[in-house]
Amino acid sequence: MLNKIKKWLLPDEEEEEKRLTNQVLVNQVVESFKETIGRESFNKRMMYDCSYLILMRPEDYHHAELRLAGITEGILDEFYSHINEMKSQYPRYDPIGSFWDFQYCPAEKGVDNTEIEPGSVQVVSAPTSEKSWMELSSEQIKVSVSSKHSKYSKYDLNPNTFANIDILSKGHFRVKFNKELFASEPGTTSAGANTSVTPKKDKLATLQFVINKQRYSFPMREKQLKITRAVEGLTSTATLLCINEPSGSLQKEHVMIKYEEGSRLFYIALFADAFVNEQKLELSRIGETPVWHPLKNDSTIVCGIFQLDFKSEV
Repeated sequence: MLNKIKKWLLPDEEEEEKRLTNQVLVNQVVESFKETIGRESFNKRMMYDCSYLILMRPEDYHHAELRLAGITEGILDEFYSHINEMKSQYPRYDPIGSFWDFQYCPAEKGVDNTEIEPGSVQVVSAPTSEKSWMELSSEQIKVSVSSKHSKYSKYDLNPNTFANIDILSKGHFRVKFNKELFASEPGTTSAGANTSVTPKKDKLATLQFVINKQRYSFPMREKQLKITRAVEGLTSTATLLCINEPSGSLQKEHVMIKYEEGSRLFYIALFADAFVNEQKLELSRIGETPVWHPLKNDSTIVCGIFQLDFKSEV
């Protein structure tokens, strides 16, 4: 009775308690990752899943949608940290696939047909990321399912598993496995040798921007990145940043940024009006060779009233 009175008197507080927070989302995926290592590893071989389907309530998905790139980065930071902790016990830690694959989807029910409660997620994972979840479901393979109702169970996928889940047009992120993060681990060197290996950073640059008073961060991991206004059918990937910018200042295929490893320099090409560090630059034409301009390691890119902050990480 007390809870009902509280809900009636404080409806906003009740709604806030049920909202899926970024930290809870990260924690549940990382918990599933750690459990897989503990269950599947053997001898000196570390085993874990590389492909993740994260299902959440539609209202939770829409609240987290613009944050998913940064959330994925946070999840991977935790993954690499745990691999690093476990590699003394399991020194063979290479994954089965070449990529981490994350697919975030809104869904009322999970793959086990149980209702996904507000503020929680269902994590479905598979060892390899070489095939899409639609392809995996047609092969009737076993996957790991982690949720409140099915804690780390094995589940047989079948062609009807995703009948009510849209996994084609939602947040999808694919990131190369970065073994170089462990390049500084102790190794065998000749006596008296003064050898040191500096691990490469897991991202080349970071882009930050503000939408509705909320700051977002996107890691640039590949050598070329296209920045565009969010449109139906397009989702952000490692080489494409789609931004749901409400003022209309950002245009479709507005900006491209590239990194040249030889010179260790960044360049920018503009396909619509923008000021880069308060300077107006020559525009490129879509379909033609871009006009590249040097981009400083710390730069501001202003498109109308929308601003992107660029910071090199190399």
